[in-house]
Amino acid sequence: MKSAILIILALMLISACGSPEEAAPEQARATDSAPAPVVIDDTPVEALQIGGAIKTLQTAVDLSDPENASWRDAQEYRMDLGLAPPVHPSVNLRHDPTAPAIPVFLRAASDGNRLYLRLRWPDHSQNNSSGRTDFADGAAVQFSLGDAATTSFMMGAPNGPVNIWYWKAGLTQPQNLAAGGFGGTTRVGQAGLASRSSYREGGEWVVVFSRPLKEEGDHQARLDGDTANLAFALWQGDQKQRDGLKHVSMGWVSLQTAGPAS
Repeated sequence: MKSAILIILALMLISACGSPEEAAPEQARATDSAPAPVVIDDTPVEALQIGGAIKTLQTAVDLSDPENASWRDAQEYRMDLGLAPPVHPSVNLRHDPTAPAIPVFLRAASDGNRLYLRLRWPDHSQNNSSGRTDFADGAAVQFSLGDAATTSFMMGAPNGPVNIWYWKAGLTQPQNLAAGGFGGTTRVGQAGLASRSSYREGGEWVVVFSRPLKEEGDHQARLDGDTANLAFALWQGDQKQRDGLKHVSMGWVSLQTAGPAS
């Protein structure tokens, strides 16, 4: 009698739990339903220093999408951005000289009509709102409108202005700006400037700026020549960065815009 009861209990237990062979297909289906994310930033990275150059990929592909797999064909560069020097009393209160540098990874491409600049950088919090107590993430590319040797990379000067493309998380389009020194920033015509962004779950922003190569108007960067001079800036919302409190490249780099179409 006891043996019969034990046999019945064993059969019930097997029926409830199922066999390893029956469980395996369920595990496989769960894995198949969650495809791995597309990773396109696995190409060799070249260190970029002040005075260095970025080569522009010549392509027939529209690369306004930051996750377009064709971006892997463009050389990627890494540049470390340090905290900007405090140039305003309000920044002095929040300036931390021990703050670590932030690496920004850069690629450039042109389809013969537009220039595409792609920036990605680590940021473990997505901050896309701004207000008195909220700070949004941001990025900017600054162009020297004159000779790099006589134009200040720190927002230019009255006799040496700069053109700035500014992306701010949460805004629908970037801002096209001109500056002639600290406190002298103003908006200029949009000139076809556009941007698209992607925030990756691993903790990374990816932003692509794009603009037609040929644009007329005051304070618009010239992109239809052989080279252009660039500088970069990042704002981390979780670090309450805004205005002059930012990470920057401490000088100009050259963008080699010309090249044979592929």
